[in-house]
Amino acid sequence: MRDLIVSVVAVALLIGAWLLFFNYSQHQINQFAGIIETSAIPLAGEADWDGCNTQISILNRKWHKYKSIAFFFLDTDSLNQIDYSMARSVQYIKAQDYSNASGELLALSEQLKRLYSNERITFANIL
Repeated sequence: MRDLIVSVVAVALLIGAWLLFFNYSQHQINQFAGIIETSAIPLAGEADWDGCNTQISILNRKWHKYKSIAFFFLDTDSLNQIDYSMARSVQYIKAQDYSNASGELLALSEQLKRLYSNERITFANIL
């Protein structure tokens, strides 16, 4: 009987940790996408490259903090793809290339949203 109780408690702890991370992740992903879509892309469109670079630096710092926790719960390949996209965005912004910077930032935003939707507990994701 003790083994059953220990097993139930362990499963409950795992599910509880996942639910806590899922809520945290939802908030963070929405914040990241908001920074990109409401701040970085419009600043790039206005050719305010210093402001855009500042927003991306803030996003990059927050992303790396989030990623250090997300590695325990999410697919590493997806996280790495977002890192690559972030690095390309930074370089396009430094080069002051609006078309590539805005395209890469929009792709980054979509990758972040897909990261969240791919990790939701749904019937399609379970199969």
